Amino acid sequence: MQKYKFFVSGMTCDSCTNAIKSAIINKYPLSKVDLSLTTKELLISTNSEILLSNLNDLVRLLGDYEISDKKSQENNYVRFDLEKKDKTAFDNIYNYLKDKKPLLIALFVVVASSICLSINSTNDDLINKFLSYYMGMFFTVFSFLKLLSVRGFASSFSGYDIISKKIYKYSLIYPFIELMLGLYYLSGNTNLFVCIFVIVIMVSQTYGVINILFGKKNIRCACMGETINLNISELTLLENIVMIVISSYMIYDFIF
Repeated sequence: MQKYKFFVSGMTCDSCTNAIKSAIINKYPLSKVDLSLTTKELLISTNSEILLSNLNDLVRLLGDYEISDKKSQENNYVRFDLEKKDKTAFDNIYNYLKDKKPLLIALFVVVASSICLSINSTNDDLINKFLSYYMGMFFTVFSFLKLLSVRGFASSFSGYDIISKKIYKYSLIYPFIELMLGLYYLSGNTNLFVCIFVIVIMVSQTYGVINILFGKKNIRCACMGETINLNISELTLLENIVMIVISSYMIYDFIF
């Protein structure tokens, strides 16, 4: 059995390491793969011949990663802050909102579009129409971001979504599921079983998000796809809970 030692750059969280390890094991099924997020070391024990170029072709499909036979020196420096000052509560809020800007803009588009689509509805049907359009716009907008890089999304999503952890292929088709759900709700349709299905997939994500928040881990949020680098936060949890509450309300409306 041959042993290979490489170094991986571009990893930012545990989901990155899990995705890279899974991809290599799928490519070389009888291999033993160890990858450290801290040291960036990739150790492979296998009977197969492994070429560095083939590994790079493999991981570049997952995201902005690169494998080398030499350890990168780019982070071997000490940074000194020349000026320090205490941050006020306003500064903390500003920095938080600035960091979450892409997600806030996406949610604003969802809410504003839902209001415009439902504004001409009758008073009796206004709330139901707004909620239906909100679901439709939410799934459509966020599916677009995921579809820009399905494999990149899947590598992040499988790091915390409960279903994806057990069935990786689910993370690959999830963006298409979101798109179909978005178009379904935008067409004005609502269905009891669809609402139950939405609760199931959102609970799967919410459980994973809660574990990450309580564990205080920095894991990339898959909701914005691979093109926007945004970590999971309380705002991620809030948007999932809102979707669960809306679907629960729709189920209640169907039954009663």
